[in-house]
Amino acid sequence: MNEQKILEKAENIDSFKSHLLVYILVNIFLFDVDLYGNGHINWAFFSLMGWGIGLLSHYMYVFNPFFSVEKEVEKLTKKIKDRLTNNVVRAYTPFAL
Repeated sequence: MNEQKILEKAENIDSFKSHLLVYILVNIFLFDVDLYGNGHINWAFFSLMGWGIGLLSHYMYVFNPFFSVEKEVEKLTKKIKDRLTNNVVRAYTPFAL
């Protein structure tokens, strides 16, 4: 990874942490308003779930637990090296198939 990508990754992580903090604080406030406004919680779960989907997608973008460009590049590089090695070995064997 070059310096530019490392800086971008650090900014993305910092952005996610800020998003998570705002999510927690705002939802605590909304639950308080809902609870003290009418004595029970009616609508606060909708904001929690709706915004939670956005937060989950932000997490997936930043940390990418399932798909990774770096892992794919590593796999392809290994695959190409293996093919080149196999082709070189075949080229020098007298009975190549």
